[in-house]
Amino acid sequence: MVFSFDRNSANGNLRNINRAVVVEIALYIGAYIVYLVSRDLIHEDTRAVGLVNAGRIVSLQKELGFLWEPSWQSWALENTGALVVTMNWVYIITYWPVIFLAAFILFIKNRRDYIFYRTVVFVNLAAAILTFMIFPVAPPFAIPSIELVDAIQEFGPTFYGSEDMATYYNVSAAMPSLHFSWTVILGVLFWRSFPSPYRMIGLLYPLLTFLAITLTGNHFILDAAAGGALAILSFAVVLMGRRRFVTS
Repeated sequence: MVFSFDRNSANGNLRNINRAVVVEIALYIGAYIVYLVSRDLIHEDTRAVGLVNAGRIVSLQKELGFLWEPSWQSWALENTGALVVTMNWVYIITYWPVIFLAAFILFIKNRRDYIFYRTVVFVNLAAAILTFMIFPVAPPFAIPSIELVDAIQEFGPTFYGSEDMATYYNVSAAMPSLHFSWTVILGVLFWRSFPSPYRMIGLLYPLLTFLAITLTGNHFILDAAAGGALAILSFAVVLMGRRRFVTS
């Protein structure tokens, strides 16, 4: 048996992979630039408007009877401060590191699924950016009327979410919670991809994120609810678009 090696074919495949990587990186950089540029396009003082809108969220949750975030954080701080510190790290470590690692593995192993989930995330981000522009919302810890502390700045790691770091993200983008929304999308990926004994990670991951974003004072319960609803809507939009493309 004689094995032959097609150098031209191999070089062509490598060029295609390199081109795909460049395209994906350009998409992410472009999306990030849009996210940053959109911060102050509508309101002159987005932070001030964000505080007013956050006050509205507080009032709404009070009326609905579930402004529970202050009591949750107070209980955690009084009874087990280690839990709050743990949630600080959960808030950081289980977000971008997991997102980038999952994207990298999926890109290598299953390009079709990667494109599907990447598209879901981009649809999700586009809707979220539009919401941030029209209805900016400050994080709960920034509101003087409720007793919540910025747990990450209070107990560390203080490099995350500091004023110096505020240049690189939107400080009035609490509603909907992208932190929760994207972990819901990843939860669906994990549920569908992991073997049976490990599928529960797909459910536990968003639940852990929910605890982290509320106990640290970074998001309201309604922020998470809006993020979850946006994740479902994003899946629906992409699935409908794919069906229409296949049937056309």
